[in-house]
Amino acid sequence: MALSTPEIEAAVRDLKPKLEGGRIERIDQPDRHKLILSVRKDAERYWLLLCAHPRFSRIHLLTSRPEEGRPAAGFCNLVRQHLTSGPIVALRQMPGDRVVLIESVERNGLLKPHRVTLVAELIGTRSNLLLLDESERILGVLLRRESGRRRLVSGAEYEPLEPPPRLSEKARANRFRDFTCADDPLALSRAIQSHYARLEAEAEVERLRSELSGALNTARRRARRRLGNIEADLEQARNAESIRRQAELLMIALPDLEPGQREAVVEDLFEPERPEVVIELDPALSPQQNADRLFARYKKAKAAQETLPARTVRARDGLATLDELAERAAAAETLDGLSELRQQGRSLGVTFPEERTERARRRRTAGPRAFRSADGLEILLARSREENERLTFTIARGNDYWLHLADWPGPHVIIRKSADRSVSQEALLDAAHLAVHFSKIRGAEHAEIVYAQCKNVRRLKGAGRGKVSYSDASNMRVRMEPERLKRLLSPEARTRAPEGA
Repeated sequence: MALSTPEIEAAVRDLKPKLEGGRIERIDQPDRHKLILSVRKDAERYWLLLCAHPRFSRIHLLTSRPEEGRPAAGFCNLVRQHLTSGPIVALRQMPGDRVVLIESVERNGLLKPHRVTLVAELIGTRSNLLLLDESERILGVLLRRESGRRRLVSGAEYEPLEPPPRLSEKARANRFRDFTCADDPLALSRAIQSHYARLEAEAEVERLRSELSGALNTARRRARRRLGNIEADLEQARNAESIRRQAELLMIALPDLEPGQREAVVEDLFEPERPEVVIELDPALSPQQNADRLFARYKKAKAAQETLPARTVRARDGLATLDELAERAAAAETLDGLSELRQQGRSLGVTFPEERTERARRRRTAGPRAFRSADGLEILLARSREENERLTFTIARGNDYWLHLADWPGPHVIIRKSADRSVSQEALLDAAHLAVHFSKIRGAEHAEIVYAQCKNVRRLKGAGRGKVSYSDASNMRVRMEPERLKRLLSPEARTRAPEGA
Protein backbone atom coordinates (compact mmCIF):
# COMPACT_ATOMS: atom_id res chain seq x y z
CA MET A 1 0.00 0.00 0.00
CA ALA A 2 1.26 3.50 -0.88
CA LEU A 3 1.71 6.17 1.77
CA SER A 4 -1.59 7.69 2.86
CA THR A 5 -2.30 11.42 2.88
CA PRO A 6 -1.61 11.80 6.65
CA GLU A 7 1.60 9.74 6.28
CA ILE A 8 2.84 12.00 3.48
CA GLU A 9 1.89 15.01 5.59
CA ALA A 10 3.99 13.65 8.46
CA ALA A 11 6.88 12.83 6.12
CA VAL A 12 6.88 16.34 4.58
CA ARG A 13 6.71 17.92 8.03
CA ASP A 14 9.73 15.82 9.02
CA LEU A 15 11.67 16.61 5.82
CA LYS A 16 11.12 20.38 5.56
CA PRO A 17 13.63 21.55 8.20
CA LYS A 18 16.23 19.08 6.94
CA LEU A 19 16.03 19.86 3.21
CA GLU A 20 14.74 23.41 2.71
CA GLY A 21 17.72 25.69 2.10
CA GLY A 22 19.89 22.75 1.08
CA ARG A 23 21.52 22.34 -2.36
CA ILE A 24 20.95 19.44 -4.75
CA GLU A 25 24.34 17.91 -5.53
CA ARG A 26 23.43 14.77 -7.46
CA ILE A 27 20.42 12.98 -8.94
CA ASP A 28 20.22 9.22 -9.64
CA GLN A 29 17.60 6.80 -10.93
CA PRO A 30 18.17 3.33 -9.40
CA ASP A 31 15.22 1.78 -11.24
CA ARG A 32 12.25 2.65 -13.43
CA HIS A 33 10.10 4.09 -10.63
CA LYS A 34 12.62 5.80 -8.31
CA LEU A 35 14.57 9.02 -8.20
CA ILE A 36 17.16 9.86 -5.54
CA LEU A 37 18.18 13.45 -4.82
CA SER A 38 21.45 13.94 -2.94
CA VAL A 39 21.06 17.15 -0.89
CA ARG A 40 23.77 19.00 1.05
CA LYS A 41 22.70 21.33 3.87
CA ASP A 42 25.38 22.82 6.05
CA ALA A 43 27.51 19.88 7.19
CA GLU A 44 24.79 17.29 6.64
CA ARG A 45 24.12 15.25 3.53
CA TYR A 46 20.75 13.63 2.84
CA TRP A 47 19.47 11.24 0.18
CA LEU A 48 15.82 11.87 -0.63
CA LEU A 49 13.94 8.99 -2.27
CA LEU A 50 10.91 9.68 -4.48
CA CYS A 51 9.18 6.46 -5.54
CA ALA A 52 6.32 6.37 -8.08
CA HIS A 53 5.76 2.60 -7.96
CA PRO A 54 2.04 1.72 -8.38
CA ARG A 55 1.99 -0.22 -5.10
CA PHE A 56 4.80 1.36 -3.10
CA SER A 57 4.73 5.10 -3.93
CA ARG A 58 6.35 7.08 -1.13
CA ILE A 59 8.79 9.80 -0.04
CA HIS A 60 11.45 9.52 2.66
CA LEU A 61 15.15 9.85 3.37
CA LEU A 62 17.50 6.92 2.92
CA THR A 63 19.39 5.96 6.04
CA SER A 64 22.68 5.32 4.19
CA ARG A 65 24.40 6.20 0.95
CA PRO A 66 22.63 4.39 -1.91
CA GLU A 67 24.46 2.04 -4.24
CA GLU A 68 25.32 3.23 -7.72
CA GLY A 69 22.29 2.90 -10.01
CA ARG A 70 22.11 2.26 -13.73
CA PRO A 71 23.37 4.99 -16.11
CA ALA A 72 20.96 7.90 -16.17
CA ALA A 73 18.71 8.32 -19.18
CA GLY A 74 15.59 10.21 -20.21
CA PHE A 75 13.82 11.84 -17.30
CA CYS A 76 16.76 11.55 -14.90
CA ASN A 77 19.05 13.35 -17.32
CA LEU A 78 16.45 16.08 -17.75
CA VAL A 79 16.11 16.58 -13.99
CA ARG A 80 19.90 16.68 -13.67
CA GLN A 81 20.11 19.45 -16.27
CA HIS A 82 17.59 21.63 -14.43
CA LEU A 83 18.12 20.84 -10.75
CA THR A 84 21.78 19.91 -10.19
CA SER A 85 23.44 22.56 -7.99
CA GLY A 86 20.06 24.22 -7.47
CA PRO A 87 18.67 25.05 -4.00
CA ILE A 88 15.57 23.50 -2.48
CA VAL A 89 13.55 26.68 -1.99
CA ALA A 90 10.44 24.93 -0.69
CA LEU A 91 9.16 21.43 -0.01
CA ARG A 92 5.41 21.28 0.47
CA GLN A 93 2.35 19.09 0.14
CA MET A 94 -0.76 19.99 -1.83
CA PRO A 95 -3.43 20.48 0.85
CA GLY A 96 -5.30 17.26 1.57
CA ASP A 97 -3.67 15.37 -1.32
CA ARG A 98 -0.84 12.91 -1.88
CA VAL A 99 1.12 15.32 -4.07
CA VAL A 100 4.49 16.78 -2.99
CA LEU A 101 6.13 19.79 -4.64
CA ILE A 102 9.90 20.40 -4.51
CA GLU A 103 10.62 23.94 -5.70
CA SER A 104 14.07 24.96 -6.89
CA VAL A 105 15.71 27.69 -8.97
CA GLU A 106 17.90 27.43 -12.05
CA ARG A 107 19.67 30.16 -13.98
CA ASN A 108 19.61 30.56 -17.76
CA GLY A 109 22.54 31.62 -19.94
CA LEU A 110 22.09 35.24 -18.82
CA LEU A 111 22.12 34.11 -15.16
CA LYS A 112 18.47 35.08 -14.78
CA PRO A 113 16.81 32.86 -12.14
CA HIS A 114 13.82 30.70 -13.09
CA ARG A 115 11.63 28.59 -10.84
CA VAL A 116 11.60 24.84 -11.53
CA THR A 117 9.30 22.44 -9.69
CA LEU A 118 9.61 18.69 -9.27
CA VAL A 119 6.12 17.26 -8.69
CA ALA A 120 5.72 13.88 -7.00
CA GLU A 121 2.18 12.54 -7.47
CA LEU A 122 2.27 9.68 -4.95
CA ILE A 123 -1.27 8.47 -5.65
CA GLY A 124 -0.87 4.70 -5.88
CA THR A 125 -1.51 3.09 -9.25
CA ARG A 126 -1.28 6.40 -11.16
CA SER A 127 1.82 7.69 -9.36
CA ASN A 128 4.25 9.76 -11.37
CA LEU A 129 7.04 12.34 -11.23
CA LEU A 130 6.95 15.49 -13.37
CA LEU A 131 9.24 18.46 -13.89
CA LEU A 132 7.57 21.87 -14.47
CA ASP A 133 8.94 25.24 -15.56
CA GLU A 134 7.95 28.57 -14.01
CA SER A 135 4.89 28.77 -16.29
CA GLU A 136 3.83 25.34 -15.01
CA ARG A 137 4.41 23.73 -18.37
CA ILE A 138 5.65 20.16 -18.33
CA LEU A 139 9.34 19.78 -19.11
CA GLY A 140 9.34 16.00 -18.69
CA VAL A 141 7.53 13.01 -17.19
CA LEU A 142 9.00 9.92 -15.52
CA LEU A 143 6.29 7.48 -16.63
CA ARG A 144 4.47 8.08 -19.90
CA ARG A 145 0.80 7.26 -19.38
CA GLU A 146 -2.22 7.80 -21.57
CA SER A 147 -5.15 9.55 -19.94
CA GLY A 148 -8.39 10.89 -21.35
CA ARG A 149 -8.48 13.66 -18.74
CA ARG A 150 -4.87 14.89 -18.53
CA ARG A 151 -2.11 15.38 -21.12
CA LEU A 152 1.10 14.40 -19.36
CA VAL A 153 3.48 15.21 -22.20
CA SER A 154 6.36 17.64 -22.61
CA GLY A 155 5.18 21.12 -23.55
CA ALA A 156 1.64 20.66 -22.23
CA GLU A 157 0.29 22.82 -19.44
CA TYR A 158 0.27 20.96 -16.13
CA GLU A 159 -3.24 20.17 -14.96
CA PRO A 160 -3.34 19.54 -11.20
CA LEU A 161 -5.18 16.48 -9.99
CA GLU A 162 -8.81 16.85 -9.08
CA PRO A 163 -9.37 17.35 -5.35
CA PRO A 164 -9.50 13.95 -3.63
CA PRO A 165 -12.82 12.68 -2.29
CA ARG A 166 -13.52 12.54 1.41
CA LEU A 167 -10.91 10.25 2.92
CA SER A 168 -12.01 6.84 4.15
CA GLU A 169 -11.03 5.55 7.57
CA LYS A 170 -8.23 3.51 5.95
CA ALA A 171 -6.93 6.50 3.97
CA ARG A 172 -6.80 8.61 7.16
CA ALA A 173 -4.61 6.05 8.95
CA ASN A 174 -1.01 6.83 9.83
CA ARG A 175 0.99 3.66 10.33
CA PHE A 176 4.07 5.60 11.41
CA ARG A 177 2.62 8.01 13.95
CA ASP A 178 4.73 6.56 16.78
CA PHE A 179 8.05 6.65 14.92
CA THR A 180 9.53 9.94 16.12
CA CYS A 181 12.59 10.19 18.30
CA ALA A 182 14.57 13.25 19.36
CA ASP A 183 17.76 11.18 19.47
CA ASP A 184 17.27 9.83 15.91
CA PRO A 185 16.48 12.50 13.29
CA LEU A 186 15.90 9.73 10.70
CA ALA A 187 13.50 7.71 12.85
CA LEU A 188 10.44 8.31 10.65
CA SER A 189 12.33 7.75 7.41
CA ARG A 190 13.94 4.65 8.88
CA ALA A 191 10.52 3.23 9.75
CA ILE A 192 9.09 3.96 6.28
CA GLN A 193 12.19 2.57 4.58
CA SER A 194 12.14 -0.62 6.64
CA HIS A 195 8.43 -1.16 6.03
CA TYR A 196 8.67 -0.79 2.26
CA ALA A 197 11.92 -2.73 2.01
CA ARG A 198 10.06 -5.70 3.49
CA LEU A 199 7.08 -5.21 1.14
CA GLU A 200 9.34 -4.88 -1.91
CA ALA A 201 11.30 -7.99 -0.92
CA GLU A 202 8.05 -9.95 -0.55
CA ALA A 203 6.84 -8.64 -3.91
CA GLU A 204 10.15 -9.61 -5.53
CA VAL A 205 9.88 -13.12 -4.10
CA GLU A 206 6.34 -13.40 -5.44
CA ARG A 207 7.42 -12.08 -8.84
CA LEU A 208 10.33 -14.49 -9.12
CA ARG A 209 8.18 -17.39 -7.89
CA SER A 210 5.51 -16.60 -10.47
CA GLU A 211 8.11 -16.22 -13.22
CA LEU A 212 9.83 -19.47 -12.25
CA SER A 213 6.54 -21.37 -12.00
CA GLY A 214 5.45 -20.06 -15.40
CA ALA A 215 8.74 -21.07 -17.04
CA LEU A 216 8.62 -24.51 -15.41
CA ASN A 217 5.00 -25.06 -16.46
CA THR A 218 5.91 -24.19 -20.05
CA ALA A 219 8.83 -26.63 -19.89
CA ARG A 220 6.57 -29.32 -18.40
CA ARG A 221 4.02 -28.92 -21.19
CA ARG A 222 6.79 -29.30 -23.74
CA ALA A 223 8.19 -32.30 -21.91
CA ARG A 224 4.77 -33.99 -21.86
CA ARG A 225 4.35 -33.28 -25.57
CA ARG A 226 7.82 -34.66 -26.26
CA LEU A 227 7.09 -37.78 -24.21
CA GLY A 228 3.82 -38.28 -26.07
CA ASN A 229 5.60 -38.01 -29.42
CA ILE A 230 8.25 -40.52 -28.36
CA GLU A 231 5.61 -42.97 -27.13
CA ALA A 232 3.70 -42.56 -30.40
CA ASP A 233 6.92 -43.23 -32.35
CA LEU A 234 7.56 -46.26 -30.17
CA GLU A 235 4.07 -47.59 -30.89
CA GLN A 236 4.67 -47.11 -34.59
CA ALA A 237 8.08 -48.80 -34.31
CA ARG A 238 6.37 -51.88 -32.91
CA ASN A 239 4.65 -52.17 -36.30
CA ALA A 240 7.98 -52.50 -38.12
CA GLU A 241 7.22 -56.04 -39.30
CA SER A 242 3.85 -54.94 -40.65
CA ILE A 243 5.55 -52.16 -42.63
CA ARG A 244 8.14 -54.63 -44.01
CA ARG A 245 5.38 -57.01 -45.05
CA GLN A 246 3.56 -54.21 -46.90
CA ALA A 247 6.78 -53.26 -48.68
CA GLU A 248 7.42 -56.85 -49.81
CA LEU A 249 3.81 -57.32 -50.95
CA LEU A 250 4.10 -54.10 -52.93
CA MET A 251 7.32 -55.33 -54.57
CA ILE A 252 5.56 -58.55 -55.62
CA ALA A 253 2.65 -56.55 -57.07
CA LEU A 254 4.82 -54.00 -58.95
CA PRO A 255 4.10 -55.42 -62.44
CA ASP A 256 0.37 -54.89 -61.90
CA LEU A 257 0.54 -51.32 -60.60
CA GLU A 258 0.23 -48.07 -62.56
CA PRO A 259 1.77 -44.67 -61.76
CA GLY A 260 -0.59 -42.27 -60.02
CA GLN A 261 -2.49 -44.87 -57.96
CA ARG A 262 -3.59 -43.78 -54.49
CA GLU A 263 -3.82 -47.33 -53.13
CA ALA A 264 -2.93 -50.89 -54.03
CA VAL A 265 -5.16 -53.87 -53.23
CA VAL A 266 -2.98 -57.00 -52.97
CA GLU A 267 -3.26 -60.51 -51.57
CA ASP A 268 -1.41 -61.12 -48.34
CA LEU A 269 0.74 -64.08 -49.43
CA PHE A 270 2.11 -64.42 -45.91
CA GLU A 271 -1.28 -65.56 -44.55
CA PRO A 272 -2.78 -68.99 -45.38
CA GLU A 273 -6.18 -67.50 -46.27
CA ARG A 274 -4.53 -64.83 -48.47
CA PRO A 275 -6.81 -61.96 -47.41
CA GLU A 276 -6.81 -58.74 -49.42
CA VAL A 277 -4.72 -55.91 -48.01
CA VAL A 278 -5.09 -52.23 -48.95
CA ILE A 279 -1.78 -50.33 -49.09
CA GLU A 280 -1.94 -46.53 -49.31
CA LEU A 281 0.27 -45.00 -52.03
CA ASP A 282 1.50 -41.52 -52.81
CA PRO A 283 0.26 -40.75 -56.33
CA ALA A 284 3.18 -38.35 -56.87
CA LEU A 285 5.60 -41.30 -56.59
CA SER A 286 6.09 -44.27 -58.84
CA PRO A 287 5.14 -47.76 -57.54
CA GLN A 288 8.84 -48.55 -57.07
CA GLN A 289 9.39 -45.29 -55.14
CA ASN A 290 6.42 -46.11 -52.90
CA ALA A 291 7.95 -49.50 -52.15
CA ASP A 292 11.34 -47.91 -51.46
CA ARG A 293 9.68 -45.46 -49.08
CA LEU A 294 8.05 -48.32 -47.16
CA PHE A 295 11.40 -50.11 -46.85
CA ALA A 296 12.95 -46.86 -45.57
CA ARG A 297 10.16 -46.56 -42.99
CA TYR A 298 10.79 -50.16 -41.95
CA LYS A 299 14.51 -49.52 -41.43
CA LYS A 300 13.72 -46.40 -39.43
CA ALA A 301 11.20 -48.29 -37.29
CA LYS A 302 13.68 -51.13 -36.65
CA ALA A 303 16.35 -48.63 -35.59
CA ALA A 304 13.82 -46.84 -33.40
CA GLN A 305 13.01 -50.08 -31.58
CA GLU A 306 16.55 -50.02 -30.21
CA THR A 307 16.76 -46.33 -29.26
CA LEU A 308 13.23 -45.25 -28.31
CA PRO A 309 12.84 -47.26 -25.06
CA ALA A 310 15.87 -45.49 -23.55
CA ARG A 311 14.62 -42.12 -24.85
CA THR A 312 11.24 -42.82 -23.27
CA VAL A 313 12.89 -43.47 -19.89
CA ARG A 314 14.94 -40.27 -20.16
CA ALA A 315 11.87 -38.24 -21.13
CA ARG A 316 9.87 -39.61 -18.19
CA ASP A 317 12.73 -38.91 -15.79
CA GLY A 318 13.10 -35.38 -17.15
CA LEU A 319 9.38 -34.71 -16.73
CA ALA A 320 9.46 -36.08 -13.17
CA THR A 321 12.39 -33.77 -12.36
CA LEU A 322 10.51 -30.76 -13.73
CA ASP A 323 7.41 -31.72 -11.72
CA GLU A 324 9.48 -31.90 -8.54
CA LEU A 325 11.13 -28.57 -9.32
CA ALA A 326 7.71 -26.96 -9.86
CA GLU A 327 6.53 -28.20 -6.44
CA ARG A 328 9.64 -26.79 -4.75
CA ALA A 329 9.21 -23.47 -6.59
CA ALA A 330 5.62 -23.15 -5.36
CA ALA A 331 6.83 -23.61 -1.78
CA ALA A 332 9.99 -21.44 -1.97
CA GLU A 333 9.90 -18.32 0.21
CA THR A 334 13.34 -16.74 -0.17
CA LEU A 335 15.23 -15.06 -2.99
CA ASP A 336 18.22 -17.37 -2.47
CA GLY A 337 16.01 -20.46 -2.67
CA LEU A 338 14.32 -19.23 -5.85
CA SER A 339 17.67 -18.30 -7.41
CA GLU A 340 18.99 -21.81 -6.74
CA LEU A 341 15.87 -23.38 -8.29
CA ARG A 342 16.20 -21.03 -11.24
CA GLN A 343 19.75 -22.25 -11.84
CA GLN A 344 18.62 -25.86 -11.64
CA GLY A 345 15.85 -25.13 -14.12
CA ARG A 346 18.27 -23.45 -16.50
CA SER A 347 20.54 -26.53 -16.36
CA LEU A 348 17.52 -28.59 -17.47
CA GLY A 349 16.94 -26.33 -20.48
CA VAL A 350 14.20 -24.14 -18.97
CA THR A 351 14.17 -20.66 -20.55
CA PHE A 352 13.09 -17.47 -18.78
CA PRO A 353 11.45 -14.27 -20.10
CA GLU A 354 14.64 -12.21 -20.30
CA GLU A 355 16.39 -15.02 -22.19
CA ARG A 356 13.49 -15.32 -24.64
CA THR A 357 13.56 -11.53 -25.08
CA GLU A 358 17.30 -11.59 -25.72
CA ARG A 359 16.91 -14.48 -28.14
CA ALA A 360 14.19 -12.59 -30.02
CA ARG A 361 16.39 -9.48 -30.09
CA ARG A 362 19.26 -11.49 -31.56
CA ARG A 363 16.92 -12.91 -34.18
CA ARG A 364 15.74 -9.41 -35.09
CA THR A 365 19.28 -8.09 -35.47
CA ALA A 366 20.93 -11.17 -36.94
CA GLY A 367 19.48 -10.70 -40.43
CA PRO A 368 18.11 -13.47 -42.63
CA ARG A 369 19.53 -16.98 -42.56
CA ALA A 370 21.89 -17.52 -45.48
CA PHE A 371 22.63 -20.80 -47.31
CA ARG A 372 24.32 -21.95 -50.50
CA SER A 373 22.60 -24.22 -53.03
CA ALA A 374 24.35 -27.25 -54.51
CA ASP A 375 25.23 -25.22 -57.60
CA GLY A 376 26.48 -22.19 -55.64
CA LEU A 377 23.50 -19.81 -55.58
CA GLU A 378 22.80 -17.87 -52.38
CA ILE A 379 19.52 -18.64 -50.59
CA LEU A 380 18.19 -16.20 -47.96
CA LEU A 381 15.48 -17.12 -45.48
CA ALA A 382 13.61 -14.72 -43.15
CA ARG A 383 13.40 -15.30 -39.39
CA SER A 384 10.20 -13.35 -38.58
CA ARG A 385 7.19 -11.58 -40.08
CA GLU A 386 9.02 -8.28 -39.97
CA GLU A 387 11.99 -9.82 -41.74
CA ASN A 388 9.68 -11.38 -44.37
CA GLU A 389 8.77 -7.83 -45.34
CA ARG A 390 12.34 -6.56 -45.32
CA LEU A 391 13.81 -9.54 -47.15
CA THR A 392 11.27 -9.49 -49.99
CA PHE A 393 10.93 -5.76 -50.52
CA THR A 394 14.26 -4.28 -49.38
CA ILE A 395 17.01 -6.89 -49.68
CA ALA A 396 15.84 -8.89 -52.70
CA ARG A 397 16.28 -7.67 -56.28
CA GLY A 398 13.65 -7.83 -59.01
CA ASN A 399 15.12 -10.84 -60.84
CA ASP A 400 15.70 -12.86 -57.67
CA TYR A 401 13.31 -15.73 -57.02
CA TRP A 402 10.79 -15.67 -54.16
CA LEU A 403 9.43 -18.90 -52.62
CA HIS A 404 6.78 -19.65 -50.00
CA LEU A 405 4.70 -22.56 -48.79
CA ALA A 406 1.35 -22.77 -50.57
CA ASP A 407 -1.55 -22.44 -48.09
CA TRP A 408 0.68 -22.62 -44.98
CA PRO A 409 2.40 -19.94 -42.87
CA GLY A 410 6.15 -19.91 -43.23
CA PRO A 411 9.22 -17.81 -44.01
CA HIS A 412 9.85 -15.92 -47.22
CA VAL A 413 12.76 -17.50 -49.11
CA ILE A 414 14.83 -15.69 -51.72
CA ILE A 415 17.19 -17.23 -54.30
CA ARG A 416 19.75 -14.70 -55.45
CA LYS A 417 19.96 -14.79 -59.25
CA SER A 418 23.30 -13.84 -60.77
CA ALA A 419 23.37 -11.92 -64.02
CA ASP A 420 25.02 -14.72 -66.03
CA ARG A 421 23.13 -17.74 -64.64
CA SER A 422 19.55 -18.90 -64.47
CA VAL A 423 18.02 -20.42 -61.34
CA SER A 424 18.27 -24.19 -61.69
CA GLN A 425 15.75 -26.80 -60.62
CA GLU A 426 18.26 -27.98 -58.01
CA ALA A 427 18.43 -24.50 -56.47
CA LEU A 428 14.61 -24.35 -56.38
CA LEU A 429 14.49 -27.75 -54.65
CA ASP A 430 17.13 -26.66 -52.13
CA ALA A 431 15.21 -23.45 -51.33
CA ALA A 432 11.94 -25.39 -51.08
CA HIS A 433 13.47 -27.83 -48.58
CA LEU A 434 14.58 -24.90 -46.41
CA ALA A 435 11.13 -23.29 -46.65
CA VAL A 436 9.54 -26.49 -45.30
CA HIS A 437 12.17 -27.16 -42.64
CA PHE A 438 11.89 -23.68 -41.09
CA SER A 439 8.07 -23.63 -41.13
CA LYS A 440 5.35 -24.99 -38.87
CA ILE A 441 5.06 -28.15 -41.02
CA ARG A 442 8.67 -29.18 -40.37
CA GLY A 443 8.90 -32.95 -40.67
CA ALA A 444 6.26 -33.24 -43.40
CA GLU A 445 7.17 -35.67 -46.18
CA HIS A 446 5.55 -33.58 -48.91
CA ALA A 447 4.73 -29.91 -49.40
CA GLU A 448 3.42 -27.57 -52.06
CA ILE A 449 5.64 -24.57 -52.88
CA VAL A 450 4.78 -21.46 -54.86
CA TYR A 451 7.56 -19.43 -56.50
CA ALA A 452 7.88 -16.33 -58.65
CA GLN A 453 10.39 -13.65 -59.50
CA CYS A 454 10.48 -10.88 -56.90
CA LYS A 455 9.38 -8.26 -59.42
CA ASN A 456 6.04 -10.09 -59.59
CA VAL A 457 5.48 -10.03 -55.81
CA ARG A 458 3.49 -7.15 -54.29
CA ARG A 459 2.54 -6.08 -50.79
CA LEU A 460 -1.02 -7.01 -49.88
CA LYS A 461 -2.40 -3.70 -48.60
CA GLY A 462 -4.07 -3.77 -45.21
CA ALA A 463 -3.15 -7.42 -44.58
CA GLY A 464 -0.18 -6.91 -42.26
CA ARG A 465 3.58 -7.23 -42.60
CA GLY A 466 4.88 -9.94 -44.90
CA LYS A 467 1.50 -10.56 -46.59
CA VAL A 468 1.85 -10.52 -50.36
CA SER A 469 0.13 -11.14 -53.67
CA TYR A 470 1.93 -12.43 -56.75
CA SER A 471 1.53 -13.02 -60.48
CA ASP A 472 3.24 -15.23 -63.09
CA ALA A 473 3.91 -17.75 -60.32
CA SER A 474 4.49 -21.51 -60.54
CA ASN A 475 3.74 -24.31 -58.12
CA MET A 476 6.03 -27.18 -57.26
CA ARG A 477 5.27 -30.31 -55.24
CA VAL A 478 8.28 -31.27 -53.16
CA ARG A 479 9.10 -34.65 -51.66
CA MET A 480 11.47 -34.05 -48.77
CA GLU A 481 14.87 -35.69 -49.17
CA PRO A 482 16.72 -36.15 -45.85
CA GLU A 483 20.15 -36.17 -47.49
CA ARG A 484 19.47 -32.91 -49.34
CA LEU A 485 18.30 -31.24 -46.11
CA LYS A 486 21.30 -32.59 -44.21
CA ARG A 487 23.63 -31.05 -46.81
CA LEU A 488 21.85 -27.68 -46.68
CA LEU A 489 22.03 -27.52 -42.87
CA SER A 490 25.70 -28.46 -42.73
CA PRO A 491 28.22 -25.71 -41.85
CA GLU A 492 29.65 -25.94 -45.38
CA ALA A 493 26.33 -24.76 -46.90
CA ARG A 494 25.84 -21.86 -44.48
CA THR A 495 26.99 -18.40 -45.53
CA ARG A 496 26.93 -14.97 -43.94
CA ALA A 497 23.92 -12.73 -44.45
CA PRO A 498 24.50 -9.98 -47.03
CA GLU A 499 25.70 -6.55 -45.99
CA GLY A 500 22.84 -4.35 -44.79
CA ALA A 501 20.53 -7.31 -44.22
